[in-house]
Amino acid sequence: MTDEAKIKSTTHVSKVWLIPIIAIITGGWMVWYQWKNQGPLITIELKSASGIEINKTPVKVRDLEVGQVKKIELKPDLDGVLVTARIDASAERLLTENTDFWVVAPRISFSEVSGLNTLLSGSYIAMSADDSGRSKFDFVALERPPATPPGTPGLHLTLKSNDKFAYKPGDPIIYKGFKVGEFEEAEFNIEERVVYYSAFIQAPYHKLITQNTRFWNVSGVKLHLKSSGVKVETGSLETLLANGVTFGIPKGASSGGQVDENASFIIFSDDAAASNARYKLYASYVLLIDETVRGLTEGAPVEYRGIEVGEVAQINPANLIDGNILDQNYPIPVLIRIYPGKVREQDTQESLQAVKDTMHEWIGKDLRATLRMGNVLTGGLYVDLQHDINASPLTVKTISDIEVIPTVSNEFTQLTQKADAILDKLNNLPLETMIVEVTNVIDDIKAASNRVEQASSDFDTLMGDIDAKALNKNLNEMLINVSALLENYTEGGLSKGEIQETVDTMQETLRNIQPLLLQLNQKPNGLIFSDNSEEDIQPKAGKGMFNEN
Repeated sequence: MTDEAKIKSTTHVSKVWLIPIIAIITGGWMVWYQWKNQGPLITIELKSASGIEINKTPVKVRDLEVGQVKKIELKPDLDGVLVTARIDASAERLLTENTDFWVVAPRISFSEVSGLNTLLSGSYIAMSADDSGRSKFDFVALERPPATPPGTPGLHLTLKSNDKFAYKPGDPIIYKGFKVGEFEEAEFNIEERVVYYSAFIQAPYHKLITQNTRFWNVSGVKLHLKSSGVKVETGSLETLLANGVTFGIPKGASSGGQVDENASFIIFSDDAAASNARYKLYASYVLLIDETVRGLTEGAPVEYRGIEVGEVAQINPANLIDGNILDQNYPIPVLIRIYPGKVREQDTQESLQAVKDTMHEWIGKDLRATLRMGNVLTGGLYVDLQHDINASPLTVKTISDIEVIPTVSNEFTQLTQKADAILDKLNNLPLETMIVEVTNVIDDIKAASNRVEQASSDFDTLMGDIDAKALNKNLNEMLINVSALLENYTEGGLSKGEIQETVDTMQETLRNIQPLLLQLNQKPNGLIFSDNSEEDIQPKAGKGMFNEN
């Protein structure tokens, strides 16, 4: 008896297949999970791909990696490159219209040194953290890192300037030597021909910006040769190497209220221009100058009794008076401005009218204008308004509805005129005749000098002929005799009494011969011829003159 085999069909799957199935499921789940959780792809437009590498260059937010570069290609117009980057899903909410991208690379300039940490790690794309605004996936990268990190407390301003030079992003804003902000962006408006700047003032210095704040340039070193003298202006060391501005409130002005975000201000050339900007109203006058205006510049001060009350607006403005400087006796017009605010009046229409009325009255009486030299070194001139006591009243004239202030010559011109008059008199002198006469006088002086020299020579010869030894001998003998006489008198010679007796005898003798001398004086021949003269008749007294009673 044999056993029959029983055959059973098997329908179950081998357990060996579980491993690949699990692997496939796990891989698929990972792919699905990766696909579901991966962030979006974005495109960033750059000027060049310098330092950017595919699958190596990261995208960072505050030094935290949130993406990576996946693709680099040229733009269709060849005006740059398009970088495609994958951003993590956790950072997708940061992709908004307010988000900025820029390349962080080593940068060294006068105003900044940044990105030195990328010398070893390589460049990367930085991204600002801003989740406000609508979603966006196509961006244009900034050419340089923003000067102010996003979220920095402070105040953004708009500054404009029409100077001959421009400020660069990163140039400083200085306040009393401290850097309180910097320029962020610059944009040139072709229609207005004005440069607009986006600037940022850091907190807490942004509280210094008020409605009456003025900004002015402090770049480099400024040398002003003005009528008042030489003035040198410098900012900080940083502004010596790069451009920069400072700000402040003009002296005497109120601070005003706080300003709003993105408030607009003008950048003035210097502090004087910034200070004068607060004066809005002014009265215009014309000066007709008959002399030279060399040394007078626009902006030169107009002073009244030494106090600045205005400035020179224009020199020889066009279409103000007919003619040109080539016409004979053409007066050069100078347009000046008088500000009510500078004469301690309010900057209002009422104060302006009061200034005009006062000036009109003074001009009709004795107010006169003179160009004076403010500084000998620079030769700069300024306009001086003074009351001329010798002036006569006159009718105020106008040119194009602008009143004319009469002018008088300055001291230098008067001295020049006097010097010219003296030179004219000198030219009219008979110089040739005077030269001939002076030549004759010089010849006479030479002849007299020669005669004096000859007399001196003769005197020298005479002195040479004198026997000095014989003269000394005679002098010695005379001194010996005088000494002997004195010795005789001392040792028993004539005494004082004897000398007095001798002198008396001589006087008596002179008295005795005095009648003889008198006779000789009256009749010199009396000693030769006999004297037949009658005796002198003696007068007799008249009878009865002395009768006795």
